[in-house]
Amino acid sequence: MGTARTKGAVWAWLVVIGCIGFYSIPTGIIGNTSGIFVAPVMDQFGWTQTDTTMYRTIQPLVAAVCAPIAGKLMEKHNPRWILAAVSAAFGLASLASAYATELWQWNLYGVVFGVTSAFFMYLAAPVLINAWFKKGAGLAISITAAVLSVLAAVASPVGQELINQFGWQTARAVLSAVTTVLSVALTVAFVRKSPSVMGLMPFGADEKARPAAARVDGADAATPEAEEGATVAQAIKSPGLYLLILVACIFVMCAAFFQQIPAFCSHGALGASAGAMAVSIIMVGGVVFKLLLGALNDKIGVKFTGIIAASCGAVGILLAYIAGSNIALFYAGMVIFGGGYAGLTVIAPMLARAAFGSLNYSQIYSWVSTGIFIATAVSFLVYGMIYDTTGSFDWCFILVIALYVLAVVLVPVTLALSRATWRSDGK
Repeated sequence: MGTARTKGAVWAWLVVIGCIGFYSIPTGIIGNTSGIFVAPVMDQFGWTQTDTTMYRTIQPLVAAVCAPIAGKLMEKHNPRWILAAVSAAFGLASLASAYATELWQWNLYGVVFGVTSAFFMYLAAPVLINAWFKKGAGLAISITAAVLSVLAAVASPVGQELINQFGWQTARAVLSAVTTVLSVALTVAFVRKSPSVMGLMPFGADEKARPAAARVDGADAATPEAEEGATVAQAIKSPGLYLLILVACIFVMCAAFFQQIPAFCSHGALGASAGAMAVSIIMVGGVVFKLLLGALNDKIGVKFTGIIAASCGAVGILLAYIAGSNIALFYAGMVIFGGGYAGLTVIAPMLARAAFGSLNYSQIYSWVSTGIFIATAVSFLVYGMIYDTTGSFDWCFILVIALYVLAVVLVPVTLALSRATWRSDGK
């Protein structure tokens, strides 16, 4: 029989596999491939693009409302069964949407998507990894995010080929069925609430930190280390919480700008092919940077890692903006922008943990998730309005650069103000 520390380390990485199940698989295979279904659905039913994609506007708004509720449920009940039910509900709703013939049915799917994504899209994986990893949490979160990107990169061409060969309904049904089976199976098999409920210790926990009576060779029982962090009341009163939400919103607003890149290239000197290549570069760069930022977080802390990520975003977009017809400089900018793009799924959860500790992480981060969902819904509207008003993407680029520079300033300020509310040493 292994020690509580050894078994806890093994289970911690199994929980990461569970997170890939309920988070990376549905978001990567279904969420990130929604674009390939827009044109065939429009063609079949004669709907406008606005009507066809309205469910994607409904989804983050519903999720924003449900995120605080999701945080409380995750804390009070067993996330294994909650997330299994959520995975099943989302997968089956996606499967049903393959046979939707009316707009109200797609919009209803947007509501179900919103309710379920409040649990699985931004909240659950950071909460579970925060519980299971005393050290190495940054790398663990970055792995789930990187797997998501890889799955999205594979699922998109596979889904498009299925559409070409069998039609969009069959393609959506196949992707939904695969997603449902895999996500539910991995969630049930590997998601566990915390090491303490299993009598284990989290990954990276110090065996010597436990009381001597608990340190028995070969013992399976564990005395969990006391969790530190702000109370919910302390967090709500702290200006650091609202800066934390703002930083997370900045990262999602700026990351969402990548979807404007193809249109920018198509209307400019670079051309549509450069825009398509740029999206691929951002996706590949995002995978690399997610792993790099996760490792950096564990080595040098989130303050400097967050500054690096936001700086990469600003520099990358600046290079792309000034590139003109210089395609090499434009591509270089897209590679560097991948660091800012990756910051959303790595920096935001790690900044929350560093700012307010692990004691009430799920409830505190649920408020951050609410901000992320609202910013997601707003971002498309903001960029669209800027282009429609000015006739160019110039002010979109300027806005993204300015937001990233603001994030560089806000990350250390957020940490200082947040920690001051609950840490007497101020560190």
